[in-house]
Amino acid sequence: MSDRVIPDLGYENDTKKRIITEAIKLFALKGFSAVSTRDIARMVGMNIASIYYYYESKEALLEDIFSHFEKGYRHYFDWLINENERVDTFEELMDNIFNKEFLEMRDVMGCLGMSLAIKEQHNNMYAHKIVVDLFIDYSISSLQAGFDNLIAKGIIKPYGDTRTIATLVMFCVMVTNDLRLHEFAGVGPTVDHMKIYSGLRKHITSTLQHSGGNNYQERN
Repeated sequence: MSDRVIPDLGYENDTKKRIITEAIKLFALKGFSAVSTRDIARMVGMNIASIYYYYESKEALLEDIFSHFEKGYRHYFDWLINENERVDTFEELMDNIFNKEFLEMRDVMGCLGMSLAIKEQHNNMYAHKIVVDLFIDYSISSLQAGFDNLIAKGIIKPYGDTRTIATLVMFCVMVTNDLRLHEFAGVGPTVDHMKIYSGLRKHITSTLQHSGGNNYQERN
């Protein structure tokens, strides 16, 4: 399996990167409206005027955060689509979806970016676009394509609702992401990725086995 390489997402300098990093944490954990520019400045360790040198408003900072998050998110799913096009077994597909790249790539910034978009989707048009276009449309369609690819190769028998399976996977990721935020904040237990993975994998396998005939039999 190829390594996932995260590209340079265009941070102009280290100071701007620090501002974005601390703002994401505050916005995602407290909510955009509950965080002031002064709060951000205090976390970064600079005065408010310096924040305004880089961003004319808190809203402009939020837009920049979403722009960077979208680039990284699309890059990951482009990688996943390419990997899933090459698989020839159900096991390979599941490993691609739930391997360390899918679970461990949910680093702090990734988790916070997803959470922030979901929380602000009703207040910010960019956040709404990310939720609808990326999390619901693009992500679910990409995951569905992986199952449909195995059907086309004759690995599993035709199953008429692969989108439901893909939707289940995506919403499981969202829930896991929220649990990890609590872990990062120190108010929740460590998330057992493998337990979540194992349970969801069994559910998907069972669905394929009992829908439309014996579609798939997982190897022991």
